[in-house]
Amino acid sequence: MTKNEEIVRHAMQVIWNECDVSRVGEFYSEDFKADYPHTNWGLGLQGICLLAAQVHKDLPNYEENIEELIDAGDKIIVTLAISGNHPSNGDKISFRDVTILTLKNGKIISQSGVGDLLTLYVKLGMIDFP
Repeated sequence: MTKNEEIVRHAMQVIWNECDVSRVGEFYSEDFKADYPHTNWGLGLQGICLLAAQVHKDLPNYEENIEELIDAGDKIIVTLAISGNHPSNGDKISFRDVTILTLKNGKIISQSGVGDLLTLYVKLGMIDFP
């Protein structure tokens, strides 16, 4: 396992699964930038902290599991299985996400991706799918 892969795996566990945002600076750079359609990360480290807290609030028991990880040096590509509980009825729901993280000097400097929001919104009852 390379150092960049280790950083990404550890960040996903600590920040996104455990929601320990007090440690965000260990993994992400001060000038971190995110590019996700339909998701407002805010700015820098504060944006990551706010988003991590929000996803845990919106999907109780939020969890990310790495299905596939491709190490391309300063870029790590990850396919994630994301799950949590429906906020109203508690049913377990899941969807997938593909994320590309760029690292420099041992920190994640940018992240972009596309999540399967259609599946998420259907399972949340936000979209009625025939």
